[in-house]
Amino acid sequence: GVTITDPFKHFVGMLPESCRYALYDASFETKESRKEELMFFCWAPELAPLKSKMIYASSKDAIKKKFQGIKHECQANGPEDLNRACIAEKLGGSLIVAFEGCPV
Repeated sequence: GVTITDPFKHFVGMLPESCRYALYDASFETKESRKEELMFFCWAPELAPLKSKMIYASSKDAIKKKFQGIKHECQANGPEDLNRACIAEKLGGSLIVAFEGCPV
């Protein structure tokens, strides 16, 4: 099998140039403990067609209701929205010391 050294970087690299929903099982650490929580991503890149963005935005809540255990939601429009610091902010801000084994 293939070993993936950075699961989040691999996840981001799989996102296409078109809108997508994605679930990600995030592993992170606070000063007190290690946690794993489910994140829901709404990926709508800047260059995606406007109609596609509107369809994804209007159906997001219905899709989210189909999944149980989602703790966090992240709207991302480009790679700058998917860096470790941005994700750490969504997970708990300054309380987060590491995300996917890497310091933030």
